[in-house]
Amino acid sequence: MPLVPLRQALAGWTPGPERVGDPLHAIAIAWPGIVGPNVAAHAAPLEINAATLVVATRSSAWSQQLQFLSPTILRGLAAIALERPIERLSFRSGTLRRATSRPAGAPASERPRRRSTEPAPEPAHDAHEALEQLRRRLASLRRARAFCSHCGAPLGSRSLRVCAPCGGALERDRAMRLERIVYMAPWLDLAELREQIPALSAAEFERARRNLLQRWWQILERAKRAQKISPSGLERHVASSYVLLQSRLAPDRITPAIVRNLLGPELEALLWPAAADKANPAVSSNNAS
Repeated sequence: MPLVPLRQALAGWTPGPERVGDPLHAIAIAWPGIVGPNVAAHAAPLEINAATLVVATRSSAWSQQLQFLSPTILRGLAAIALERPIERLSFRSGTLRRATSRPAGAPASERPRRRSTEPAPEPAHDAHEALEQLRRRLASLRRARAFCSHCGAPLGSRSLRVCAPCGGALERDRAMRLERIVYMAPWLDLAELREQIPALSAAEFERARRNLLQRWWQILERAKRAQKISPSGLERHVASSYVLLQSRLAPDRITPAIVRNLLGPELEALLWPAAADKANPAVSSNNAS
């Protein structure tokens, strides 16, 4: 094979395609965009086992938090062109290495070090005194650092009260409690809801309201397609909550016309056939004949 000058070889060279055959590589590239940079700093894709993606996390608290985010992560993974789609996630805590940062090109010996402003302790005369100095040092560090008020994990700033996993869990619990109250009493206004959920904002309430309306309508649409409701009558409770939450009216102000306008005549007839027959005398006469 004849030799080719380097200049000529480089002139005809173009970058090759990315490693599309390696699904883990493709997931790793898209990972920060799927979970966000904050979560990506504490969790990373580790391996693929059949249709399961194993995710390494820094702690069990992060694994628990990502369990709640699994549907969102799976939707993001579905957008990646993989030969075999990822169907499940598995989390393995304690296997993620903390990345160390230093200026590009600087050797490890030149890494910037944190300088302590505290004076160096006096040399101990014996082992007992050295142990006492160590205990006092550890006690002062505990007092100086901030810890999560829920799990006791150390925080990076004293201005924080809870760590990220606990903060996310508290937000989810608050959102679930709000949605439960709104479902049971959809006629309550913002001032009345604040008596049960302190410092409730209008945006927070509107977010819960929209989530419930979307969820309830999916249940009602499923019942309409199947042309039947469950034996427990869940769809009737959902429809009542939907009408009250959508109209923002008190229960005594809801009329059959409002129900029919919000649900449609087909759903009304499916959920409350007797009321629909009364509203439509022609249907009642046909049923009687």
